Amino acid sequence: MNSRVLVIKAENCTGCHLCELACSSAKEGQFIPMRSRIKVVTDGLKGWSNPLVCVHCKDPLCLKVCSADAIFKSVNAQGDKIIEIDKEKCIACHHCVVACPFGAIEYIKDVGIVKCDLCGGNPICVEFCFYDCLGFIELTEEQYQKRASKVSALTVKACRTISKKEPSYRRKMISRDLSKI
Repeated sequence: MNSRVLVIKAENCTGCHLCELACSSAKEGQFIPMRSRIKVVTDGLKGWSNPLVCVHCKDPLCLKVCSADAIFKSVNAQGDKIIEIDKEKCIACHHCVVACPFGAIEYIKDVGIVKCDLCGGNPICVEFCFYDCLGFIELTEEQYQKRASKVSALTVKACRTISKKEPSYRRKMISRDLSKI
């Protein structure tokens, strides 16, 4: 069975932040980028911007550290493999926030722990990315497994080099590597 994944073409990102606005509007009903599930990481001095979003790891660290069993693997109606958070079970302990090597899980006051859920199989960020930086593509099982191996290797790299840093720092350091998977 084929799987669809969110892909990033970092070289196309202009740092416009439309993806963040679309996401926060869709998820929270407000145009507040800080409430978005996708983050645009920018280094103004070096002149680059990269979107960063949950890659729905095959073997996610966030799931392993969740003591409330609030994080689980799922398959949506279209067959996309995703990692989800059960808001009813979540106790907001922040273990998943710390465990995610990519900084893709966040705590938002009055909302709780959030991460990308691929908008149920139709990511709104892709729809509003006018520079073709974001895509939602179908992969064969072989391609999916190859991507999963790259994500695993990147997870190991991230855990070794930046595990003691804050999520915002992790996003900045790892966003360039994530755009290559």
